[in-house]
Amino acid sequence: MNKINVLMVGSSLDVKGGMTTVVESFLKESQNSERISVQFIPTHFEKNNNLIKLFYFFIACLKIFLTLLKSQIDVVHLHMSERGSFKRKYIILLISKMFQKKVIIHTHGAEFKEYYQESNNSTKVKIRKLLQKADLVITLGEKWDQIIRTIEPKTNTYILRNSVDLPSDFNVNKEFGSSINILFLAVTTKRKGIIDLINASPGIIEHLESKRRKVIFTIAGDGDLLNESKQLTKELNLQDNFDFKGWISRQQIQNLLKDTDLFVLPSYNEGLPMSILEALSYAVPVVSTNVGSINEAIEDNKNGFLIEPGNLEMIENSVVEILNSPHLEEYRRNSRLICENKFNNKKYFNTMYSIYQSLQGR
Repeated sequence: MNKINVLMVGSSLDVKGGMTTVVESFLKESQNSERISVQFIPTHFEKNNNLIKLFYFFIACLKIFLTLLKSQIDVVHLHMSERGSFKRKYIILLISKMFQKKVIIHTHGAEFKEYYQESNNSTKVKIRKLLQKADLVITLGEKWDQIIRTIEPKTNTYILRNSVDLPSDFNVNKEFGSSINILFLAVTTKRKGIIDLINASPGIIEHLESKRRKVIFTIAGDGDLLNESKQLTKELNLQDNFDFKGWISRQQIQNLLKDTDLFVLPSYNEGLPMSILEALSYAVPVVSTNVGSINEAIEDNKNGFLIEPGNLEMIENSVVEILNSPHLEEYRRNSRLICENKFNNKKYFNTMYSIYQSLQGR
């Protein structure tokens, strides 16, 4: 079997977020695959100095040019969000088309629609041009597929939902330990709803601790609002109920998920968060907002609840209802089943291989 050689482009693996998790899964798959060989070139890293970032991108473009010139590349696979990420991928798409390569645009940005709407006419033309020129645009769900097609109806899209490895060490029958563990796993920014979660927590704590259950909110992530979040818990006298972990390793995430009773992500804008899928894989029920394609992973009163962004009462009521429910085991089992059926890495990479094949006419 001849391997399909893929040049993959995205942000540095040091950049925190779901896109990095997706790229890492491709690289891991490539290491043991007889079907796909992935060469990864990062074009962006987290740095406050714009001049350094520009130089980093220039060097990356040079590497991409030389790779396309000297290596046998079958498909160029670009991971893209919005703003600076779009601008970088637009240039790389043009370079790739100079070499007549098949190009996949893999969309991740939760704010791509807003970016398009706020852009000037020149940028809008470039966005539509990129969507037209790409041989395939991967979208994360039905809603995002509609958004891309609305921006450029001629886009050749394919819905491919994010996926995760399925761990074997999950437990649908576990009892509450010494505390009820509620997990928030995301960057601590306004878009992710961290402040809403903290403001809704007093009612949650009051309801659950009235039954002599200690409640611990574990906040795994950092970001612009980390210090403000910590200060808010002090002002509400909730320091004993919040554990701020900062950004943690993959192994630490897995260890946390094993002990998590409920995952909460009250975001204002999303694609399809990897953190939610990871929670489902460990049979954890989820409370999150009905934005992006989250409704394709969370089904109301089946494996969690979908709430309105910014609605503190819905956060409180949904969390309390699940954790007090006599059907908590059923919520857990449904989370795992949904992940197995819809977000399974094995199925994902079989589909991805078929996509690569089809672009090559194999």
